[in-house]
Amino acid sequence: MESIIDQPTNSQDVAEVPESLFTMPTEVPRPVTGTECHCAACRLTIRVAASAAPPVCPFCQARLTTKTIDFEPDTRHALDDDQDSRAAVPNYNRRHPLLLNIFGILGIVLLSVAIYLKLSNIEYYWYQPFVNTYSLAVGAFILSRFLLAALYTPPADTGFEPTVSVVVACRNEEDSIFKTVSRIYAEGYPHNKLEVVIVNDGSTDQTLAEMIRAQSRFPDLVIVDFEENKGKRHGMAVGALLARSEMLIYVDSDSFLMPGAVRKILQGLADPTVAAVAGHTDVENVRVNMLTKMQDVRYYVSYRVMKAAESLFGAVSCCPGCFSAYRKSSVLNVLDRWLYQRYLGRYATYGDDRSLTNFLLRHYRVLYDDEALATTIVPERWKKYAVQQCRWKRSWIREMFVAGRFMFRKHPIAAISWYGMMVLPMLAPLVMFSALFLGPVLLGQPSYFYIGGIVVVTLLWSLYYLKKTGRPHWWAGFLFMITYIGFFSWQGYYAIATVRKTTWGTR
Repeated sequence: MESIIDQPTNSQDVAEVPESLFTMPTEVPRPVTGTECHCAACRLTIRVAASAAPPVCPFCQARLTTKTIDFEPDTRHALDDDQDSRAAVPNYNRRHPLLLNIFGILGIVLLSVAIYLKLSNIEYYWYQPFVNTYSLAVGAFILSRFLLAALYTPPADTGFEPTVSVVVACRNEEDSIFKTVSRIYAEGYPHNKLEVVIVNDGSTDQTLAEMIRAQSRFPDLVIVDFEENKGKRHGMAVGALLARSEMLIYVDSDSFLMPGAVRKILQGLADPTVAAVAGHTDVENVRVNMLTKMQDVRYYVSYRVMKAAESLFGAVSCCPGCFSAYRKSSVLNVLDRWLYQRYLGRYATYGDDRSLTNFLLRHYRVLYDDEALATTIVPERWKKYAVQQCRWKRSWIREMFVAGRFMFRKHPIAAISWYGMMVLPMLAPLVMFSALFLGPVLLGQPSYFYIGGIVVVTLLWSLYYLKKTGRPHWWAGFLFMITYIGFFSWQGYYAIATVRKTTWGTR
């Protein structure tokens, strides 16, 4: 099967994705008889059809009670559930060499202007020393990210093809879980080397029914049903404990793999010093509104610039839950400490992916592969987006103290960059308040250079996004900057004040 990863995402001309890549299984499956295994102590049930039933509970190791179950096959055409597959393809447009040259020249000009503005701050340094020191530091950090990202290359395809278990843990995802599973099986990895485990974490909607429907179409699917909500971390853990493969891939229940994604993301794990690899994720519902377009720009830059720069030193700071691969033996080695992690006396119930990355990053390398592609559904309403960002900010604050204990042992450039990324965002609101309010209003000192630097940097990454993807909503980068300055940068302080809060807020 031809794979999308054979067409580099950053090439000057990206060919049309063949329709055949999205052909789902069309045969009607036979009626399935399976086995239902139950652990009363852990209040979980494991449903299998074509797969072997586990003899004991993955958590308490007690013998499971079993019974035979029958369920009818799902007779609906597979394409009915995936009719928008082509819309999920990253919208890379054809671009002409002349346009690329124009963008290249414009990028050099913007870099020069940014450097000039930062150097100009030195001349007026003592007018606003706090603002100018911060501005110079941020300018150096951002420019270094672009320069390092330009040196990035994805892990080479060495033909590595181990057995792999894809684990999907979810709660109340009835609208997307069937499509997520279907796209995993249609992705193209040899099914004799592929295992899929999905976990229903005490859903109160029809998620379990959709999982059973998926199992009737894909009898190799393994379903774990928690009778009560245990948290995503337990769902990820039970998948690792049940997995019979060498490698693990975690996929969120509202994320969808592109063809060839599994094979490509596994290539980095051919190196035994690598414990995890983050794939590249674009926004599935990008066309909905301005908010989703803004997140698409932010996702792309955070992956293709920030993670690419970190990957040069094997120090990717977070493998997102959307789509990331792990060496199973490495995960099992830290599983108990990660699963029962406490912070300020309470069990950690969010930030699962960043926490797992930190446990592995202590002793292993963690990479990013921009050719292993997936898409994910992002919030379409500002309230839900704000709650999500606050939860992410809490996990970032918690885990930055964890990572701060060992990051100094990494490559000096990676370590300095990480500690800079730890300090600069927390100072950002104070600097912005000083530059945009105290200076102009109280001291009569307009911060032209500060504002100009913000505009230039935002334009730089927005045009970078346009050049690399060809997507027309590059302007949404300015929307992100405006909302960040006005609201989201301040969330860090609220996150610190509420860091002991354990609820997700979006379920």
